[in-house]
Amino acid sequence: MTGIGATYLRIVLSRWRLLLAIVAACTLAAWGVSTFYLATKPKFEAAARLNIVPTAEELGYATRFVRGSTFDGGGVLLGTYGEVAHTRPVVAPLVDRWIADQARAANMDQRAWIAAHSQPNPFSPSRLWAILNYGEAPDVPLRDQLIAALIKGTTIETVEGTYLLQLSVEWDDPASAAWFANALSDAIIAHAMRDSRTSGQQLAGTLERRLDAKRAALAAALRQSRDLKSAIGVVDVDRQKQSLLEARLTEQAQLTTDRATLDSAKGQVAALRRQAGGKLSSAQAVLEQTLAVEAPRATGLERSVAIRQARIGQLDRQIAGLGSYEDRIKALDDQAAALQQEVTALTERVSFSQTENLANGPRIQLIERAVPPLTRSSPKIFLNSALGFIAGCALAACALLLLGPAAPRDERIAEETAPEPRASAEVYPIRPPQAPAPSPLTMGRPIVAGNTALASAPATVHHLFPHALPAPADGTTYAAAELVAVSTLLEPWLGPILAYGTIAVGALGDPQAAQWLAQVAHAMVRDREPALRIVDASAPDADWPTAGRAFVYLGATDHDALARVPHDAHLLLAADGPLPDDLPVAAYVVRFHG
Repeated sequence: MTGIGATYLRIVLSRWRLLLAIVAACTLAAWGVSTFYLATKPKFEAAARLNIVPTAEELGYATRFVRGSTFDGGGVLLGTYGEVAHTRPVVAPLVDRWIADQARAANMDQRAWIAAHSQPNPFSPSRLWAILNYGEAPDVPLRDQLIAALIKGTTIETVEGTYLLQLSVEWDDPASAAWFANALSDAIIAHAMRDSRTSGQQLAGTLERRLDAKRAALAAALRQSRDLKSAIGVVDVDRQKQSLLEARLTEQAQLTTDRATLDSAKGQVAALRRQAGGKLSSAQAVLEQTLAVEAPRATGLERSVAIRQARIGQLDRQIAGLGSYEDRIKALDDQAAALQQEVTALTERVSFSQTENLANGPRIQLIERAVPPLTRSSPKIFLNSALGFIAGCALAACALLLLGPAAPRDERIAEETAPEPRASAEVYPIRPPQAPAPSPLTMGRPIVAGNTALASAPATVHHLFPHALPAPADGTTYAAAELVAVSTLLEPWLGPILAYGTIAVGALGDPQAAQWLAQVAHAMVRDREPALRIVDASAPDADWPTAGRAFVYLGATDHDALARVPHDAHLLLAADGPLPDDLPVAAYVVRFHG
């Protein structure tokens, strides 16, 4: 067994009576409370089972709320249905029915039955708990108490991998427990059916209202398009526009031809007029005749060109006006086409929803009704006693860590009769021993028996640690874990004197023991305030600190080194033999083994 394990074992063995008392007290307390208090208020548990198969529509509805590969929409729906049993609107009517049944069975009026059972207990645990937490405990009506008790006593569990839902109710009466379990199951089924019908009707109603609105919008768009077409005198805008464009192209082509003919006629008239002067009378007559024919023809062509230009302008104005109407009519026609598609889709959805509401309702079935239990579900005396035993073990462990090992009986008697150490030059007189001298100090080997140097010192009282400390595992220095264990072991005994004054650490005999003790003592004081100055006084000519608090290392001490220790310093010694009779201060002595 390692040094740390041996230390803990010594702590347990030194405090075994306290350990046994704490464990026994907690176990007996748990057993007594379960047997004599809780047994007067037994609880009975009854369970019913429901089979809830969600529909595809419900699964799709649940899946839209949570995204993830591990999401189980069916499990969410099972939990949702189960939580209905924890709601007050569902529980309150059942409690009212139960109160009515109880009053009827007792041949009493409901108010009289409630008044007879509404006698608050001023010393009930719930009332005391409310007073401690909130400062007051208002009187709650019996009906509200029963509702809260039923909600608290109802447990909903799902069977893994199935759509089965187990509903358990804990009550102080087996028949009532079964009645509440079955009533809650029926309430869940009724609630699911009612919600399904309501949601189906709401959905169908919403779809029908949207369908009516779309139909009205479609009729309005068709009416506006028809009125606009009537206003401009067309039935088909595209066909009318096409006709106007063809007429304009025809007029434009004829205008081009007329302009060419007009230009030719004008040129011919101009040429004839140039040739009319200076000609013979016979030739002049021919030219005049020709000019008389061509000049009116040219004039007619000019009028024809002007008329065709006016007609083309009129056609352009008609086409432009028709274009402005075309955009409005086209927008109305497009709107009407889109509304027609929406009306068709909504009509199909309304028909499908009405069919689904009739054929695809929730499938919930009560497959196992609750029966009154034959045995109570609580209190569980053995389980509570086991929990009390575990709690006692935990409390005992905490107590051992706080108290540490118990001193041997002789050491406790010496400490009770000896004064406490204090920082002064005063020495403690030795009290005459009432028993044989204590055992001599050892370091893993026996010393000559009968040595009573520690008990017979004439001027000072020395304090001996009752246990031998384990030496370092490597024989040189303590590891971190070893240092913590040894420091924890010494803290209750050595901690108070390390809080003040100068500390001198040395050894009588083995110098290695002085290094071990100095390492442990320094680990115990290095984090304390105020900080200590480290002084190495192991050399013969080393100066002793004259001011302030210090940690002085003496090493292997002799008579001269011990004589230099002031009266107000604390002397820690690792000794493997008797102490000198003329030590200037009381020494705190430890021994090592290993």
